[in-house]
Amino acid sequence: MNFLAALALILSFPVMAQDWASSSRLPAPLPAPVPGDPMQATVHRLPNGLTVYLSPNRQVPRITAHIAVRAGGAQDPADSTGMAHYLEHMLFKGSKRLGTLDAAKEKVHLDRIAALYETLFGETDVEKRSSLYAEIDRENQAAAKFAVPNELDKVYKTLGITGVNAYTSNERTVYTCDMPKNRLEAWAKLEADRFAAPVFRLFQSELETVYEEKNTWLDDAGTVISEALDKALYKDHPYATPILGTIEHLKNPSLAKMYEFYASHYVPNNMAVVLAGDFEPEQALALIEKHLGAWKPKALSADRHPAIPPLTKPERVEVRYESEEMMLMAWPTVPVSHPDADAVTVMDMVVSNAESGLVDLRLNQAQKVKTAGSTPGFRNEAGVWTMWALPKEGQTLEEAEALLMGMVADLKKGDFSEEDLKAIVLDFEIGEKYKLESNGSRVSEMVDAFAEYAEWPERAARLERLRRVTKDDVVRVANKYLGEGRAVAYRRKGKPVIPSMTKPAFTKVDIAPGRESAFYRDVIRTPAAPIEPKWVKKGADYVEAPTAFGKVVAVKNPVNDLFSLSYNIERGRRHDRAQCAAVGLWGKSGAGELSADALKRRLYALGIKMNAWCGEARSGWSLAGPDASLEPALALLRTRFQSPNVEPGTLEKMTAIWIGQHKDSKIDPGAINGALTEWAERGAESAVLLDLSDAELKALKESDLKAALADFPAWQGRAAYVGPRSAEAVAELLKEPGAAYKPAPERRPVTYVKPEGPRVIFTHRDMVQSNVGLYAADGTVELERSVDYRFYNNYMGGGMSSVIFQEVREARSLAYSAWGGYGTGSRPGDENRLMGRLGCQADKTIDAVELLGKLLKDPPAFESRFKEAKESILQTYRTDPLTFREVPGAVLAWEDLGLSEDPRPKRFERSKGYTLKDLLAFSKRFKDKALTVHILGNRERVDMKALTKFGTLTEKTVDELFPY
Repeated sequence: MNFLAALALILSFPVMAQDWASSSRLPAPLPAPVPGDPMQATVHRLPNGLTVYLSPNRQVPRITAHIAVRAGGAQDPADSTGMAHYLEHMLFKGSKRLGTLDAAKEKVHLDRIAALYETLFGETDVEKRSSLYAEIDRENQAAAKFAVPNELDKVYKTLGITGVNAYTSNERTVYTCDMPKNRLEAWAKLEADRFAAPVFRLFQSELETVYEEKNTWLDDAGTVISEALDKALYKDHPYATPILGTIEHLKNPSLAKMYEFYASHYVPNNMAVVLAGDFEPEQALALIEKHLGAWKPKALSADRHPAIPPLTKPERVEVRYESEEMMLMAWPTVPVSHPDADAVTVMDMVVSNAESGLVDLRLNQAQKVKTAGSTPGFRNEAGVWTMWALPKEGQTLEEAEALLMGMVADLKKGDFSEEDLKAIVLDFEIGEKYKLESNGSRVSEMVDAFAEYAEWPERAARLERLRRVTKDDVVRVANKYLGEGRAVAYRRKGKPVIPSMTKPAFTKVDIAPGRESAFYRDVIRTPAAPIEPKWVKKGADYVEAPTAFGKVVAVKNPVNDLFSLSYNIERGRRHDRAQCAAVGLWGKSGAGELSADALKRRLYALGIKMNAWCGEARSGWSLAGPDASLEPALALLRTRFQSPNVEPGTLEKMTAIWIGQHKDSKIDPGAINGALTEWAERGAESAVLLDLSDAELKALKESDLKAALADFPAWQGRAAYVGPRSAEAVAELLKEPGAAYKPAPERRPVTYVKPEGPRVIFTHRDMVQSNVGLYAADGTVELERSVDYRFYNNYMGGGMSSVIFQEVREARSLAYSAWGGYGTGSRPGDENRLMGRLGCQADKTIDAVELLGKLLKDPPAFESRFKEAKESILQTYRTDPLTFREVPGAVLAWEDLGLSEDPRPKRFERSKGYTLKDLLAFSKRFKDKALTVHILGNRERVDMKALTKFGTLTEKTVDELFPY
């Protein structure tokens, strides 16, 4: 029997109700909300075992929907790791009805491809593998004639459904989206078809995409050390294996095993549909049952994982990477369902809560390390508590570890107070209130409950359980679990061993964007009640109050008592290069008589987040927390600016850490790429070049920085407030009797380098991928062109069915991430730019650059894609209103552009009549633009000679990109 026949038998095998029910561990139905549950969540079970979670929230006319599967990397076959993640990708490829013009004719070639991959799976001879790849490529080309690539995303985009994505972790795979409330039935039709009858077409191109995703992980310093730590903790357990799988398994995929994985795990009694948003629960449940209730359940096999061996002494591992040094230290604790999980959660907050934990004050605030923290991790079969630290310049990893161990000793002897626990509970309470404002947060809570086998009443009571955790509980679990048995990982500076992944010789797929399946047409015709746009109106949605310093823009919070207040001034390090240093010192200071530690404790006890920030052209401060804490928080803020309490030696420690960060920036790929982009686009005006040099940092004087802080609130600015108070009341609170506010300095427009001809700027770094950017300056902001800007961005880079995604990733597999569009200035006089970004395997760099540049300058004319983009834009206007927290920022941004009212109604009307002809007419301005290409990559892996065909080649060293 061949594997396809065997697979058919697997899929059709009859199941008895008691078999699937007894093996599924499903949550108990909850037809009515738990008393006191602010989410008002209910839990339902369809006759086929599908679990449905519902949390109504009518703030905006949208619904966030996740479909969760209790299967992740931990369920991968031992000889095909990465399978759950591969399958996540393939479940965007359509079904027997979606994504194909003729499923029967396509199937002939898809069956042949699957059989060839089975032969490839066990073949080791290089020449035979090459021959098999060539045959796969031929069959793929034949099958592609019937395929409609990314039709799932295409239909979602047409329906105004956004956030279409998925993620895979150890024990779950989750498929996400956010839809207009009138598209629930269309969504249910699509998801029922998607999961009931998937077809894994275009496997070769997606295989290449996963290669590229793996490359991004190989170039990520955090992933390198985290994977090493997991291996030390979990040994032969699947938790030790990367979610993406091993490179060897990535090179030897098996479609048969993928179908087997799907058949075993993607069954309704192992899945949950989770909704939060604007819907009637009874109607939503009926639609879900109507469309998803036909899935057939199946008995589940229990996971048989090897036991995780206990650690009895420190297990040490080291990796080398060209980045700042780091150490991780982790202790095994308890699985997520264990009674001690709550106490471990509170224990972690005692140590590190980003404000007043042991590590926050005794290490970070005291500047004994560059930075440090901790985090708990709970999985179904194990738990872990992890501490981490980045050492200062001249400090060893061993010294950083000793400091962390000192914090553990303080924790175990109970060197914290009951008042600390009260503040931590308040932090949890505030966090729960914020979650209620977001459909996404609500859905995440319910997905967690399902994936972790938790009953919803138990989950809903978590906050109350956390309130009951005592100091004795925290000390007990600290002493019980934080013993000698731990894993320690060091990341030292050095050259990593970079594996080789060669570009396979697959032929470009013809994606023919005009194709449509009959099912696509059926879904988009699903009836939907119209939704009228909701625009922002002054006086109704926000109120402005004039003040001596400028104005307050205020919006009422209709959900809870949490406020946010920010004050922005038009002055940054472009005007005073030392201003950011002053803000940094402010972050390490106390206020008046309060020391820095005492201030941090006081703010945390009030539930207040207090921040100051400094940018290139703007600076500001912000407060957020419970309304009852606003007055004392504002008083502390004023005192902190006027009388910062700075302990002796603070400035010297701070500048020493910054000088060490300068060195680290020059080996960090993210920092280097950012500096390269700034230099390419802005030359001598690069914002990175505004950074203070080492010598300038050493020359800073505390008295000068304190004077700058005292001057900080004296500048005219604008305040944005969200909360229960009126604009006038907030203006009164902010009033400074007798204050004379200085006008903001003249703002310099943002401009970009305009070279005489095309050019390539290359910076070398030993890495797997090339980070590629392209741009061309294109005049200043034209408000009357705003609709052109939006349509170009949506058409070119708006999701998986956009031109760039389809042509770069889907048709040619040249990159995992690729984006392009039109960047506009935020003020009149600011320049715009055509721009593109992608990350690709080094040996694909030339092809990727050539294609991306061509697409940006001369967009292909696809009427079908344009219709999708247009409908997506119109649906967004109709169904995605600004939330109450978004309104102040939007109003101020419109004001920056010289607009006195919401510009979207006029843009909406113009968008209705916008055509592909209009878009192509707008894009003609790009054809003769001289593109600048900037690349961070490995010159040994990139064809440097071939780069010269894109323009004059200049190599910039890392030292030339930074001012230190």
